[in-house]
Amino acid sequence: MAEKPEELSLPVASVSRVINDALPSGINVSMETRKTISKAASVFVLYTTATAASMSQKAGRKTMNANDVMDALTDMEFPQFKETLERLLQEYRQTQKKKKETNTAKKQSTGGGGDSKKSTSTPQAQNTSEVVELSDSDE
Repeated sequence: MAEKPEELSLPVASVSRVINDALPSGINVSMETRKTISKAASVFVLYTTATAASMSQKAGRKTMNANDVMDALTDMEFPQFKETLERLLQEYRQTQKKKKETNTAKKQSTGGGGDSKKSTSTPQAQNTSEVVELSDSDE
């Protein structure tokens, strides 16, 4: 857990990029407004995470998945976000699948691991976009 409240905030620079992408050109946003939106976004993320974690715990699981987040949005009375998030999640999964297929094809075309050097990278868990492990201290 974070020890300082500012550790729980989203970076203002990242939020500013989102703000700039969402607004038409020529619209200026003060730094105070950017910080306020950043704080509000941070609170929303924390609330969504806590609600989704509660959903997974009620289901008897220590692992929170994307369905828990979708259910949390309904529970938090934000069902209008679900359709967009489900579409974005599907697009993300398709992109990840294509990347995996591309990497597999590259490995096969280069000899499929016949190299004597061992890979130093660690294998990634499947469906990492869906899984967040809850620590025992959060229970």
